Amino acid sequence: MNFRLKNKPNIENDMNPKTDLNILSLEDSLRDFEIICERLLDEGFKMKISRVENESDFVSALRKTKWDIILADFRLPGFDAFAALRISREICPDVPFICLSGTIGEETAIDLIKSGAVDYVLKDRLARLPIAINRALQDASEKLARRKAEEELKERMAELLRFHDLTVGRELRMIELKKEVNDLLRKSGQEEKYTIVD
Repeated sequence: MNFRLKNKPNIENDMNPKTDLNILSLEDSLRDFEIICERLLDEGFKMKISRVENESDFVSALRKTKWDIILADFRLPGFDAFAALRISREICPDVPFICLSGTIGEETAIDLIKSGAVDYVLKDRLARLPIAINRALQDASEKLARRKAEEELKERMAELLRFHDLTVGRELRMIELKKEVNDLLRKSGQEEKYTIVD
């Protein structure tokens, strides 16, 4: 089930780090899905949100579309947030994963976070969801920027090493050439032309 939802006017909309979000919702309750959509609309989010209810649809959706964030119910028939998280880490490891639950124990929540979820939100406290989404998107953006900077640094370092090797190689060849010239001059009874420091 897909919805294209445009935001209602909201003075705080500029606080959202991203608009036109592409959200995947793993949720078997249509009513809960509608409540989630209403909450995000009320907070000024612009979004396209797609709902899937089971593992095969979830996997298919992850493979077919680029998502900005995943919102996953903790318990679904024959499937849970831990399994969904493992699958999402394999298919799209950079997409933030937030677990939504009617009830979730503290130990379970900690285990989810340790497994790679960025946050969890209780369904009776959905006022936290926009904050969790904004924080998750900000963190993902910072991680992406850091990784890009690291990759650029590695590329630059490789370029400098290539230049260094090329320069040193030329210098060594020049020294050998100068030694050969000096050797030929010496053999012909002339003075050496180059002073070479070993």
